[in-house]
Amino acid sequence: MKCPFCGAEDTKVTDSRDSSEAFEIRRRRECEKCAKRFTTYERIETHPLVVIK
Repeated sequence: MKCPFCGAEDTKVTDSRDSSEAFEIRRRRECEKCAKRFTTYERIETHPLVVIK
């Protein structure tokens, strides 16, 4: 994960929680270069099913 403040590639996850809807994961991250913290949200992408005959 890229830091939005300094652009460094080295970040670590400090906290991870599921959302109330269970379709999203919230992760608190900390940059190892500038020591700033930020939050990322991971969501499941759904694609519609297509049937080809």
